[in-house]
Amino acid sequence: MTDPVHYITVTAPDGEVVGYAWGDGTDVEWINRKASSSAAYDAGMEWYTKVREAHDRGLTPLGVLNLLSHEPGVGRVTEAPDVAALEELSRVVTPADDRRLLAQLDRDDAAAWQELADAFDALTDEDRDVKWGGGHTLPSGAIHVPFPLYSKPLQRAVASLHRVGAVTPEYRWMDNPMPEVSSDGRLGPADAVRAATTLVRGEHFSDGTIAEAVESGLLDVVAASLRAWYADPSIGQPRADADQPSSKAAAVAPPATEPSPLLPTPRPTPLVCRFCGGSPAADVTFRAHRGLVIFMGFKRMDGPMCMTCGLAVHRTLTTHTLCVGWWSPFSLFVFAPLTLVRNLLAVRKVKQLPAPGPGMLGPRYDPGVPIHRRPRAYIALIPVLWVLFMIVTGLSGGV
Repeated sequence: MTDPVHYITVTAPDGEVVGYAWGDGTDVEWINRKASSSAAYDAGMEWYTKVREAHDRGLTPLGVLNLLSHEPGVGRVTEAPDVAALEELSRVVTPADDRRLLAQLDRDDAAAWQELADAFDALTDEDRDVKWGGGHTLPSGAIHVPFPLYSKPLQRAVASLHRVGAVTPEYRWMDNPMPEVSSDGRLGPADAVRAATTLVRGEHFSDGTIAEAVESGLLDVVAASLRAWYADPSIGQPRADADQPSSKAAAVAPPATEPSPLLPTPRPTPLVCRFCGGSPAADVTFRAHRGLVIFMGFKRMDGPMCMTCGLAVHRTLTTHTLCVGWWSPFSLFVFAPLTLVRNLLAVRKVKQLPAPGPGMLGPRYDPGVPIHRRPRAYIALIPVLWVLFMIVTGLSGGV
């Protein structure tokens, strides 16, 4: 029996889905959304590091997902049919992706678009019949690698794609397949940008990529689609159903900010303790304060905690505050009392929980003895006694 797969969806501040972190019974991984913007891709690399670092801390995969699900822009932990469904979900292209690519085209540069039209109209059959050089053995015995001999007019046509903005870093061509030409021999304008970027950038990695596109007619289709869009931008509007994922991806969730009514409601995973993985757990925040004359420090630990681990954290941080939280005027009258009150309110939530079940992340924290039985908690009496001593001394001196 295979382990269940859970995942979280990470969304950028502008609403674009960055990618998905998923975990099974043994490991946790990150999947970038293939059609995302360059900014989202960079954010995805940071999330990959964050996921691995959390796993390296000893958390189980589900523990990592539960921990990261409290980050801004992260959805709740949800169960997926399998990893293949997540992979397909990551390949879904939304209308926003198309609009982002169309925004790379420079409609205001009329000269560039005229150059595109003139360059492709000037191509002859001889230009499209690409010859190859090299391929022979040199006197040294080395074989000269074959390379395509592109004519000047063909090079001009390819350069015109750059000028109108059809070759863009906003499309990660290595992560995506070549767009398919429709049955009527056309490409949508956004797909034309994708194809242009793939052909031109791909030529730098594999000689002859453009030659193959010329022979198959794909390069001409790209130019014709771009010219048609420039003449009538309305053809670039996405279809009403363009946001719908395929059937396998629909079993998970589409990369959109609003849930689709066509999809089943994801089954939420109950909160588990961030430390031991036990359940039930409550989402709480405990704080500690340190005040040393003119220096002050603050610490907080938040997230879902079971009754046992939450009680342990409360006792540790509260004892720390009672010990070193009073040694400055602001700490004595403001920050230390406020910290203690907040901790008392938070610990009430974990005390209402039943005893947790077996943990999945490792050993459970030991709450230890109550706060009133810890000697460090009574160090707070020292500044109180000191104040009383100063008062008594002052009164005695005034007599």
